Parts: sequence; C-alpha cells; structure tokens
Amino acid sequence: MIEYRFSTSVLLFHDGLKGQNSRKIMSSSNQLNQGSRFLANKPRNEVDVQEERFRIDGNTTFVMNYGRWTEKHNRLISEIRSALNDQNHQVLDDKLLFLIDIVLKHYFELFEMKTSAANLDVFNVASAIWCTTAERNLWWIGGFRPSDLLQVILPQLQHSCSQQQVSDIFNFVQSCQQAEVALAQGMEKLQQILDRAAAAGDRGLKLKCVPQQMRFLKQADHVRQEFLYQLSRLLTISQHAEFLLALGERLYNPQPWSSL
Repeated sequence: MIEYRFSTSVLLFHDGLKGQNSRKIMSSSNQLNQGSRFLANKPRNEVDVQEERFRIDGNTTFVMNYGRWTEKHNRLISEIRSALNDQNHQVLDDKLLFLIDIVLKHYFELFEMKTSAANLDVFNVASAIWCTTAERNLWWIGGFRPSDLLQVILPQLQHSCSQQQVSDIFNFVQSCQQAEVALAQGMEKLQQILDRAAAAGDRGLKLKCVPQQMRFLKQADHVRQEFLYQLSRLLTISQHAEFLLALGERLYNPQPWSSL
C-alpha cells in the first residue's frame, strides 16, 4: 500500500481512512466548501461579513499576472493535447515528460505568485474574486480543492487505469481529504474569531488574524503542490499528461463546463 505524506509543518497524513471517519471528513469538508462558495459568489470587489460591508482593494498587478499565467497555461495545455495526439510513440514519453515538468513548474509559479499577492491583500487572494468561474465550483482556501478535482477528473482516466491504480487513487483521495479537513478545522476556528471581531467592531483583532490567514493559504497551496507532484507516483506518463490536460480544460478553459 502506498503512503502519501503532505509534508507541511502541521500536516502529516497517510491512506487508510475508512467508514465513519470518512463520512465525518466529507461532512466537514462540505461545510467548508459551502462557506467558500458563498464568498466566491459575492459581487466582485465586495464581501459582506455579518451585515458589514468592506471594500476590497483590487490587487491589479496580481490580476494582470494571473491573466498572463492563464494564457501561458492554455498554450502549454494545447501542446500536451498535440503531443498526446502524436502517433510517434518513440519520442512521445520524452516529450510528455518535458511538458509535464514545465506545466508543474508553471503551477508552482502560480502558488508563489499568490503568496506574494497575499502579502498585500490576503483576503483578496483567498476570496476567489479573481479566478475562473469553473475554479470557484471547486474552491477551497485560495484555489481548487484537490480531492474534489480528482473525483471530477478520474472518470476520464479510468479507462486506462488498472484496478490497482484505481485503488491507490481512491486511497490518495482519502489522504487529500484528511489534509483538507485538518486545515478546515483550523479555518473554522479562525472564522469564529473573525465573526466575533466583526460583531464587536474590533478591526484590530481582524488585523491580528491576517498572519494566520496567510499560513492557511500557504498550507493549502502546499497541499495542492504535493497533490500535483504525487500523482506522478500513481499514473503513467501518458496518464499524468491526460490528467493535466483534463485539469486545465476543467479549470481554465474559457468554455463553461455544465458538469461542474
């Protein structure tokens, strides 16, 4: 059985989650998703917190950089699509490995870009006002939620997966859920503090919570980074390329996806 580790300073998880614990994790994760999607669906640049409205200063540089990032991402995804359609199997794996490495580095650049932007306005980055509509449907602490994304994409890969791969991927999904719920529990406690601060009109307390919000965002991005990296242990080269293609088309393709 493969063990999966999400190696942040506060996260260390492995497979083996079963039964009632799994149901508790899904319940807790779904509660987090509901709150995140509510925030994501609010009008751009405005967020309501217990009847108090705050203006969010748009991080123009980040939005512009994210737009450029998306354009380059779509070009890379097109190259993967073309490579997968290439009939020259002798050079296919080498080409796909090269493209997979570039795409993964491109995602890691996005995580670094979000961290830099969050230093200026963490609530802007965490609130989904800048991302694609499709990504909001899988929103979780500043980006896509790994376990949900994998469950959405897996049906597209199952035709080429062995039974053992499917079992390992299922265990991997559960490990992702454990990491997500651990952060969700911390976020829930932080949100309770923010709610009390809003009710009391205590802006000083809210400002003191900013570093904690930053840590949660960084840890969530680390889970996403480990998620993308560790899939290479479960999938063949072509399957990994197909996954990245499906991921790109689901989250960043301008065409709407009715299945999300």
